[in-house]
Amino acid sequence: MSTYTVDYSDIPDGDQKMYRAIQDCKAYLGTRRFKKLVYILQGDKGQTPKHLVRFGLSLQGIQGYPADAMIDKFWDPQRELDFS
Repeated sequence: MSTYTVDYSDIPDGDQKMYRAIQDCKAYLGTRRFKKLVYILQGDKGQTPKHLVRFGLSLQGIQGYPADAMIDKFWDPQRELDFS
């Protein structure tokens, strides 16, 4: 069984790192599935807790920094609540 792991430690934090992670997500999912995922994230309007959004991304195979980049770019945390 092979894995798909990308190391982002060689890229300094910032827009370039986020852009690369999002492009990797798009390449991994394919354009059609990526667009559906972005549509879902944008349509959520922050109603789902961030930890559940992260869990949902992990079910798609997106974890770690790429999940954080997708959340930061496309998910609107206007109703983000932390009950921990």
